[in-house]
Amino acid sequence: MWFCINKNGLRPSNSKILSLCILIGGVGGAIAQTNITILKSFIGTPDGGVCCGALTADTNLVLYGTTLIGGASNFGTVFRMNLDGTGYKILHSFDGTNDGSGPYVGVLLASDGNLYGTTIAGGSVSNAGTVFSLKTDGTGFATLHAFGGGTDGKNPEAALIEGSDGMLYGSTWYVNTNTSGTLFKIGKDGTGYSILHTFTGADGIQPVGRLLEGSDGALYGVAGDGGARSAGAIFRVNKDGTAFTNLYFFHSNPNDGVVPMGGLIEGSDHVLYGTCFQGGTGFSGTVFKINEDGTSYQILYAFPEGTETGLERPIGELLEGQNGALYGAASDSSEPYGGGIYKINKDGSGYTTLRMFASGADASTPQCGLFQSTDGVLYGTTEFGGTSDAGCVFALSNSSLPPRLLSLSVYGSSNILQFAATSGLSYDVERSSDLSSWSVLGTIIPPTNYTDLNPLPSGAFYRLHQP
Repeated sequence: MWFCINKNGLRPSNSKILSLCILIGGVGGAIAQTNITILKSFIGTPDGGVCCGALTADTNLVLYGTTLIGGASNFGTVFRMNLDGTGYKILHSFDGTNDGSGPYVGVLLASDGNLYGTTIAGGSVSNAGTVFSLKTDGTGFATLHAFGGGTDGKNPEAALIEGSDGMLYGSTWYVNTNTSGTLFKIGKDGTGYSILHTFTGADGIQPVGRLLEGSDGALYGVAGDGGARSAGAIFRVNKDGTAFTNLYFFHSNPNDGVVPMGGLIEGSDHVLYGTCFQGGTGFSGTVFKINEDGTSYQILYAFPEGTETGLERPIGELLEGQNGALYGAASDSSEPYGGGIYKINKDGSGYTTLRMFASGADASTPQCGLFQSTDGVLYGTTEFGGTSDAGCVFALSNSSLPPRLLSLSVYGSSNILQFAATSGLSYDVERSSDLSSWSVLGTIIPPTNYTDLNPLPSGAFYRLHQP
């Protein structure tokens, strides 16, 4: 089928409106799950840039996310886009003052249909970060809480969750002489804010990663440092802040992981799964599991160091896929240094590197977990990479995804085409004036844009074709 976009207002010399078309389909059969499509390459201000947060999706499979910088004032954005990369829109650009600055993590789509999130800085009190809300169309933005630092906590670095009681739960990271991080809750209208727990060091410091409400109704999480062995901790606490307990203290030795950098998930087997950014026999991080009562802690996989094909430094929450396997992101790799995506079974078997990222226009340096759509495609974000090296949104699939024409821009007398197509495959860019006779303008290997230096004065159609 054809996918067409009319560029209203773009008029060549004969005043005919230029139409852009791309042929959908016709791209090879299923191959190994290494096919990546860059759906959005961020370019900084006034667009977004540096995507560190995970994606979420609504029932219509519209994706929502954040960028740490970029936007109208270069203090970060909240954005939305369709699964195929079309429909990208900035919902909110932060101004760095009352509404916050630098949304470091993704947004929560709550049961009321609104988006909720945090910024790591900004706010009206002491530049200590905020909790905010907005509607999915970008209207109704509100700052629900501005952190005050000190005993109130500062610099939230974890995404919010919605508890079974309808309250929002999160954490702050900042460490000073009084506070080594906090756990808090707040109502969706900004009322009912309270601190559930203040870390002191012996119980951990710097809580990181999204909290988890387990099937038993308690909250579970990790502290990235501190604890009895000064290597991080796993904790449990009731939603009213009572019964805080440490389930496990990590060891600073090669037999254990250290520095957990992502929250926990509860598998379909009701076991907790998580990752450590460092440690393990290869000193490059681990995947672990532990029961909800703190028993049966086990390292499922230790990432090797210095191998030519190995990933290093797992980061962000794991995802239990539709097939029951665990999927995760690693922020680094031995070669070519861009991190990548892996999967592993819940018993520790079957570890597979699904994709190694490279620098440059490829996706590079993921900082968070993944989202899986109903058709099994994995979606994620990266801090760097993309055509401007300002981060990107990518899709990882068993097979090549249909190519999409995302946008056309005019620079001088040239047309610049931005496509979303499977990286590493070769495509001919073809042009026609009548949809009957086509000529090949050039060949691209995504991710990259194509510039038509000599566009037809009467307007033209474009398509991608795999030779």
